[in-house]
Amino acid sequence: MVWVSIAVLSGLAAIVAWQWTVTAADRVAQTLLYQQGLTKWLSAAQDLEIAQRGYLLTRDPTYLASYESAKKTVNGIHSDFTRIGRNNYDLLAEIEAVHKAQQEHLSAIDKSISEAGKSTFQAGPLAQNSLDVALSNRLRDEIAAASLQQQRLFERRVAQFHDQSFWLLAAMLAILLACAALAMVALIRERQRVQALEITALTLTSANRSLEARVKARTEELAIERDRAEAERERAEALLRDVTHRIGNTLSLVVGFINLHIRHTSDPRSLKTLTGARDRIHAIASAQRRMNVVNDLELVRIDTLIQAVLDDVIETAEEGKIHLTIEVPPLLAPAQVATSLCVLAQEFVVNSYKHAFGEDGAGHVNVRLRRTGDIGAELIVEDDGNGIDANLYPAIGNETDKLLHANASHAGEGLGTKIAALLTRQFSGAISYEPVRPGQPRPGTRVSIKLPELTLSVPEDEVPASAKEMKTTAV
Repeated sequence: MVWVSIAVLSGLAAIVAWQWTVTAADRVAQTLLYQQGLTKWLSAAQDLEIAQRGYLLTRDPTYLASYESAKKTVNGIHSDFTRIGRNNYDLLAEIEAVHKAQQEHLSAIDKSISEAGKSTFQAGPLAQNSLDVALSNRLRDEIAAASLQQQRLFERRVAQFHDQSFWLLAAMLAILLACAALAMVALIRERQRVQALEITALTLTSANRSLEARVKARTEELAIERDRAEAERERAEALLRDVTHRIGNTLSLVVGFINLHIRHTSDPRSLKTLTGARDRIHAIASAQRRMNVVNDLELVRIDTLIQAVLDDVIETAEEGKIHLTIEVPPLLAPAQVATSLCVLAQEFVVNSYKHAFGEDGAGHVNVRLRRTGDIGAELIVEDDGNGIDANLYPAIGNETDKLLHANASHAGEGLGTKIAALLTRQFSGAISYEPVRPGQPRPGTRVSIKLPELTLSVPEDEVPASAKEMKTTAV
């Protein structure tokens, strides 16, 4: 800021000095112009005297023409002086003094020329006597005095011009020095800034390298931890699969023991009880063996699991003319409730096999599972069999306990229905029965199990829920 201020002040000083120099140069030129005018005035005065003397001696009109021309020149010089020196009062005073002497001299010359035209005029003595030497000398003295004054003024103004030129040069040199110093300061500051930037760049480079090393080390640590987590996950999944498989095998062993008891049992009631227990344990074992957990061991594919459990039901059932259709879209269910949902579906399918078509009948059983919102699901098992007693329908749909009691005739002793009711209460649900085709010889039965607290989700890698899978199996 200091050097900028010096440069600005030096520039202002140079401008002022330049203006002074120009003004001084104008004054010097004006003084020279005044001197030239005085010289012309003196020359014109001499021309007047020459024309006067020539005419008085020769009476030649040509001299009169020269006289008039010189007279006009004198008057023109006076007018020029008056115009260019209108603001210079000292010059005007000198010019008026010269003009006054010039007018007196012209009056004397005009008088001598007019007397020369008379007949009694004697050229020689008259010319010698009529010439006003005093007036001529006076005019020359006035012009000489004015010239001397202008000469002194010229010298003084020339000296001023030289002084102002010196100060102009000094101001220019000061400007150059200030600009050079300012450039040097800017260069030094720029070098300092570049050095600071280089230091900052080195610091940032060092910090960047350190950060890259830390990131690399941290990335390697995360990779190791990820590999460990994957290994632990795989080990946990393998352990869970092994546990579920072992549970399934254990339950299958229990089924084998029950089959052994069935072979050695002749009591029909005991045989029926053991057969029901065997079928339910077999369904649980089938679900355990085929359970495949996903999403951090929390969810299972319920569609494939229900399909596998019901396939086992089909394998254990006697061959006949009953067709089973399963319509379950790709869905995920919590692992802790998947087995209960499979057993619930198996109970109603087995119930339809046993009671809907009679001993030698044929028909169709359909199993559907669908979501009823973000939370909640509905399981529907319907058949085209003989249906249940129409007198029982008014009691259906109000109280679950009454419903279970009313369907005792439809489901034998009603043990399977009671188990289904207990599994349904796990999801705060309710079971309802209704005919599929009321008034027909074979109205069929539709069992709707509403499960409001069962949460199902769609796998991310599957098609939308509207695109359902459907598989038909003949029994």
